[in-house]
Amino acid sequence: HKDAYTKAGVLHRDLSVGNIVMFCGKGILIDWDLAKLVSIKGPRQTTRTGTWQFMSAYLVQNQDAPHVVEDDLESSLYVVLWVALKFSKTYMTD
Repeated sequence: HKDAYTKAGVLHRDLSVGNIVMFCGKGILIDWDLAKLVSIKGPRQTTRTGTWQFMSAYLVQNQDAPHVVEDDLESSLYVVLWVALKFSKTYMTD
């Protein structure tokens, strides 16, 4: 994501556990169909993009807010939290 943003000026806008695959021990970000060039001002489409469970709190609360890099970074935090909690050992039964 960092390279896409800093080198190509692209925001992914849909960071979620379903859009990351593991290959040879590395995570690869896939599903770039909702991505947007940072240089393009205004919405690329009329509806909100992204998987709502991993969207930044600001975007969920503000439907008209533009999607910025900080929103993608917050989404990546939610992905890490989800994975950590999903695979944590617990003594609770299913």
